[in-house]
Amino acid sequence: MENTLRIIVIVLTLLVALGLGLFLRRILVRRLKSTVLDNWLIQILGVVIVFPPLIVAAFAVPLIWDPGRLLFYWQSIEKSFQISNLTALTLNLVYALLLIGLGIGIARTVRTLIIRGLGENRVDINIRTLVGRISYYIVLALTAFWILSILSIPIGIPAAFIGILTVALAVAVQDILKDLVAGFYILIERPFHIGDQISTTDGGVTYTGTIEDVQLRATKLHLVSGEEVIIPNSLIFGNSVVNNTSYSERRATLAVSIPEAEYVKDETVGQILRALKKLESVMVKPEPQATLSSITSKEVVFTVRFWIANKQFSTVAEVMYALHALLPNAELTIKEAAGDV
Repeated sequence: MENTLRIIVIVLTLLVALGLGLFLRRILVRRLKSTVLDNWLIQILGVVIVFPPLIVAAFAVPLIWDPGRLLFYWQSIEKSFQISNLTALTLNLVYALLLIGLGIGIARTVRTLIIRGLGENRVDINIRTLVGRISYYIVLALTAFWILSILSIPIGIPAAFIGILTVALAVAVQDILKDLVAGFYILIERPFHIGDQISTTDGGVTYTGTIEDVQLRATKLHLVSGEEVIIPNSLIFGNSVVNNTSYSERRATLAVSIPEAEYVKDETVGQILRALKKLESVMVKPEPQATLSSITSKEVVFTVRFWIANKQFSTVAEVMYALHALLPNAELTIKEAAGDV
């Protein structure tokens, strides 16, 4: 009868402890969900809060059953198996598992807070993601070193291993690292923006197109010929880049060759300039120019320069038609196409 009563009291004690722990977990989780903490961290803390009542109940159970006999058995087992070391190891493993859960939760929370804070300051999404991931792995690294110290593992061993692994990875992915460094510079300095039209050279091939996306590793271009090309950022960083949309005007140059007999010293240049100024698509400022380049017994060559609005490439053809109407026997050659690519 006495043992039955003790069993009933022990069961009730454990149930009360479990119920109290679950009640505390419910209150804690409900409170923390209204904060900025990550859900992972909230659930970890919810599990942790259940243990204190259970631990108190676990210590109470032997006292309820038979404190004297339990102490005797515990001392016997401790002398036989040196259970003190095992107990310390078990506690350390429990601490390590708890730190792993807390570390992941804190890392995710820090990452979320950083990305959100940078987003409120209108920082580029790529930079926000990069900084958030870096902070995430920094917290995990600190957690790992903390766990190593709890388990009494010399930090020098994993540090040396990480150093060797880092060197090996750096050699293996050095091209990717170059692209990442160049991409980070491009995102910070902003030499061009999404929507700009640029020209760059890779292996002797010139690519001209509109920037669709600038990522950490590569830049995506929509070529004027219709294709899409992805260029590693290290190539853009190391080569010259022409931004075709930085300025609103573009210069075009024509070579105009007429027979020497049709050249009138004081009139031909003026006729060419007047013909250009009649075209509305030719910009007034800077003014068009026509200069004598060469003269022989057979022909006279002029260099004609004029400015057009950006992307108004049809103006070059209009100028050639106007000059052909003015000088039917002239030979017209395009020297600069005003970016008509």
